Amino acid sequence: TFIPTKVDEALASLYKIWATVVATLSVKFARTIAMAVTLSNAAQRTILLVAGPTIKSALPKGYERWVPILIGWLTKSIAISLAWYLQAAISAITSAIEGGLIISRTLLRMLVKKGVKLGGLIPKKHEYTFIDEAVGYLLAALGFYFQFKFGFSAPFPFNLILLPFETAETYLRWVITK
Repeated sequence: TFIPTKVDEALASLYKIWATVVATLSVKFARTIAMAVTLSNAAQRTILLVAGPTIKSALPKGYERWVPILIGWLTKSIAISLAWYLQAAISAITSAIEGGLIISRTLLRMLVKKGVKLGGLIPKKHEYTFIDEAVGYLLAALGFYFQFKFGFSAPFPFNLILLPFETAETYLRWVITK
């Protein structure tokens, strides 16, 4: 049977976690947008000076005043796409490093538990060696390459397995960007 107070506490905890995730992602989204604005502002003036006269001469009379606006829209669109891509790359690097270290340290603990020493290379604790970092960073490089190769999205059949998580991620993006 259900205990109403336990259900209420569990739902309240889930809501708190949801609010924390949304708040954290909102800050990251704001940073991504700030990066996009910085990139756009840096490029806009240069493009206006270099390409503006050519674009103005190609337009019919009376439309020249739209050139700065159009260049602004163009630079903002490109900058937002670039900022999202850079943020995806930063996130991929971070998760690859963390995942590589988790896997290497888990493997090290498993080897210690099984009594495998590999000629003395495997110490009792990972703090006594750098082998976990070396293996972890190698795995991180492979993990980042894998993510980069597939455009930072899951390939088939992983995309089917991860569909619930991708749906949740899409919903989170919608919540923080609305």
